[in-house]
Amino acid sequence: MKIALTIILSLSGLYLVLMTFMTIIHRPRKSSGSDKSNREQDFRYPPVSILKPIRGVEDDLEANLESFYRLDYPVYEILFAVDDWQDKAVEIIRRVSERYPRVRTRILATGHHSTENPKIHKLDFMEKQSYGCLLWVADANVRVEAGTLRCLVDEYLKKRARVIFSPIMGTSSRTFASLMENTSLNFFTSGNVITLWKLFSIPVVVGKSMLIDRLALKTFGGFKYFKDYLAEDYLIGKSFQESGFRVSTNFTWVANISQRASLKSFYRRMARWARLRYQLNRPAYLSEILLNPVILSLGALLLYGGRFWKLFLLVAAGKILLEYLNFLAVNAPDRSRLINHLLFPLMVVVKDVIFFVVYLTPFFSTSVEWRGGRIRVGRNSLIYHPARYDKLVYEET
Repeated sequence: MKIALTIILSLSGLYLVLMTFMTIIHRPRKSSGSDKSNREQDFRYPPVSILKPIRGVEDDLEANLESFYRLDYPVYEILFAVDDWQDKAVEIIRRVSERYPRVRTRILATGHHSTENPKIHKLDFMEKQSYGCLLWVADANVRVEAGTLRCLVDEYLKKRARVIFSPIMGTSSRTFASLMENTSLNFFTSGNVITLWKLFSIPVVVGKSMLIDRLALKTFGGFKYFKDYLAEDYLIGKSFQESGFRVSTNFTWVANISQRASLKSFYRRMARWARLRYQLNRPAYLSEILLNPVILSLGALLLYGGRFWKLFLLVAAGKILLEYLNFLAVNAPDRSRLINHLLFPLMVVVKDVIFFVVYLTPFFSTSVEWRGGRIRVGRNSLIYHPARYDKLVYEET
């Protein structure tokens, strides 16, 4: 038993070291605006429509939105989609857009279609109202630098990729749970995305930031093609690749702002993602337990007694060290808060215990919490949900 456990933990540790190494190599770097020579070639850059589905007021929403109005890019527009005009985010959107009148802005109130993926429902309406050759899908809690869009389009021009995805930097932690959430994004999510891409050429598309070629999307019939599935980002990447379209990244990171997450919201979000991953690729999901060596060693300690306590402490210390190296390399904004460093060891252990509880949830339930309700999902995240439709209204500003 001890030999088998040692082999399993060694394989787990090897992959986690690779994840850490890859994220350090491809860590976020300052993306500035273009220099004069690049600006003389602005004619090369196609117009871009930025599509932002919105629901409610995310952490520091105004600053997040404003970062998209400060992009160093020749021609782009921004479209927002909300459920209805009562959404408190509408006032913030209007306030920000009024400060940047040169950027064409449109706000759509799309209603809510309960039989479809809510995000795809919004993206479908925004796609129809947009003019860009490229569509940049970016969530409300995403913040970017001035040169981000230019870097993404450079990858499109260079590689002729039809989907360009971005690693995610979780940052701006102000609570214990937000530190857990941001660390899990930086280590587990982005670490996996980068490692699978670099070592196995497997593009795992995460929907926080996706630059999509409009004509390629039209071959599927637009965003509407993905309306019946909840994991639209993963399926967009998979569908494009299976259809012969190039999917790529040049490791242009975007920031996911999470400041005030609670333990309850963190658990719910992780449980939702776990159930979706289970439905998308069950063998891969089952292997995820290997990425939680703290729990594996804790299980050995509980089952076989005190002779495993040294192993547990060694494994826990190693996992904390790897995640801390990732924290130092990736999450520069949070390094300035001393409390984040002090809480980090405890946070890693608590997070991994929660991850184990979350890991078990797909075996007992196929329903996910979404937009204040519950949606039952099947294979490939197929949605089972009662029908309801609200009429579209839109406003141009």
